Amino acid sequence: MMRTAMTTADGVFTPETDPVAEPAVARRRRVWPRLLIGFLVGFALCFGVAGGALLAYDANHEGRVLVGVNVGGVDLSGLDYDQASAKLSEAFAAYGDGQVVVRTDAGDVVVPYAAFSRRADIGAMVDAAMQVGRSGTAIERAAAEVRLASSGMTIEPRLVLDPDALATQVQDALSRFDRAPVDSRVIKSVASVYTMPAQAGRTFDGADASAAALAVVGRTDAPPEVVVEAAATPVPPAHGDGEALSAKAAADRMVSDVVVTLGKKHWKIKAATVRTWLRFETGASGSAAPTVDLDAIPKSLSKVAKAVKVAPVSAKYLKTRRGRVVGVAASADGRELDTLATAAAIAQAISERGGGAAPAPVKVQTSKIPPKLTTEEATKKAPLMKMLGTWKTWFPISDHNFFGANIWQPAKIIDGTVLAPGQRFEWWSAVGPVSPSRGFGPGGFIAGDHTEPTGALGGGMCSSSTTLFNAALRAGLQMGARSNHKYYIYRYPLGLDATVSKTPGGGSQTMSFTNDMRTPVVIRTYRYRAGGKGWVRYEIWGIPDGRKVSLSKPAVSNVRKAITRTVYVSTLRKGVREQTEFPANGMHVSVSRVVRDRNGHVLHRDVWNTNYTLWNGIIQVGR
Repeated sequence: MMRTAMTTADGVFTPETDPVAEPAVARRRRVWPRLLIGFLVGFALCFGVAGGALLAYDANHEGRVLVGVNVGGVDLSGLDYDQASAKLSEAFAAYGDGQVVVRTDAGDVVVPYAAFSRRADIGAMVDAAMQVGRSGTAIERAAAEVRLASSGMTIEPRLVLDPDALATQVQDALSRFDRAPVDSRVIKSVASVYTMPAQAGRTFDGADASAAALAVVGRTDAPPEVVVEAAATPVPPAHGDGEALSAKAAADRMVSDVVVTLGKKHWKIKAATVRTWLRFETGASGSAAPTVDLDAIPKSLSKVAKAVKVAPVSAKYLKTRRGRVVGVAASADGRELDTLATAAAIAQAISERGGGAAPAPVKVQTSKIPPKLTTEEATKKAPLMKMLGTWKTWFPISDHNFFGANIWQPAKIIDGTVLAPGQRFEWWSAVGPVSPSRGFGPGGFIAGDHTEPTGALGGGMCSSSTTLFNAALRAGLQMGARSNHKYYIYRYPLGLDATVSKTPGGGSQTMSFTNDMRTPVVIRTYRYRAGGKGWVRYEIWGIPDGRKVSLSKPAVSNVRKAITRTVYVSTLRKGVREQTEFPANGMHVSVSRVVRDRNGHVLHRDVWNTNYTLWNGIIQVGR
């Protein structure tokens, strides 16, 4: 070298002309490779030492976080998985502490973070920290580890939550404020029908509220309380007030008196009862309408049923007093209320009122009750007879008529008497002896100018004779003897009373008539009482021959007004009053009868003229 420098310093030679320079260059060329090799060997030795150090570093941090790695400022250098997880769990525990507040007009609801599993995603953050510096070649990892050690690396915190749970929790919490709509209603009380107004409902849709909350709680920097709003949505009722008012108006039209009729008879069922029959039912449209409970009506028809009912009358054989059948009295169907049909008719009428129809009477529905023995069956044994004439008389039951016995006993004896064609009926012959052994007792009679209340045996039987006389004349039979009472007794038909009597001297008054028909007639009698009143009824039965009876109204003349006098007597205790005679006007009465056959020819023309004596009333007063 020195020689070269030196050489260089003496002159400059080209390689062609400097014989000494050529060996020096050759020598330099031989030294450079050796230097290069030496460098490479040194570098390799250094790299090997570094690689060994890296391998030793990696081996030392196997399963641990490399130095310089932190999550959100939490240093995890050198920590294994469990240690890192524990440290991060403690550091980010607040991610699960907090709540979502949903504010509404009805009140607030709170959904805790824990309810939708909001928490730090520990696993994901530890995994991310573990992966830092673990990728690439050894050199790349070495470079990364150097950078980590000097500069460090921060991983952003992560959290996890359940959005579906958040939405569900919000909706469930809001549902407590939901209010179902209330339809209008019609209420029936005992006294009236009234309406309850409809009410709108409300609901809260939590979808928007949960979405707004999710936008906040999904961030790691969410505050511990997140407030969102939820608006109410009104829910209208299915049936408004108009429907209820319409139903009430219909019910008001339905609730009024119901009149049921049968011919001229009628019965009223009051509106208060009708109201109890109403029910409100929901139709196909869902609205309520008044209806009539058909099953509730029959119990309100018991009085009607009793009044309507007529017992069936079986055909009866008309017999003589010895039991021989001479004819048949026709049967008659009975009648009873058809309760179900009547109830249905009433319900229909009430329903029509609800639709605006005017109230109208409802006709009673009836059904027939057949007799046990029909006319057809009975007439196989005897001819059919019909009632030709009848009369009924009432009387007060008292000692004046031996408590009814003197009136009923003759009727009982006469019952079943058969008059053959042309046969005459005469009162005393038919009744026979009047004696206590035959059921008669003392009764009243008219003695001159006063009445004896119990002075005659059989007294009072005139009620019976008068009744038979009127039945016979209305049957169109030929009438015979008849005598009127001295004064008019108001219980008898005016001018057609028929008194009977016998006196100790042999005098008598009787009543008679003759069967002038071509077929027999039968006399039937009925006797009954109710409280202090008694009745006797006579019927004349026979085979009709077409005769018709015309009876005039009584013609009254020469009327003399009766008065009532007060007489003071010593036979009564002082101050005691007793009426012994009852006033009856004096008068003349004329009644006529015409009986014609089926062709209109006159069979009988009768005139009964009666002169009634003026009879003043007397009231006795004890003195």
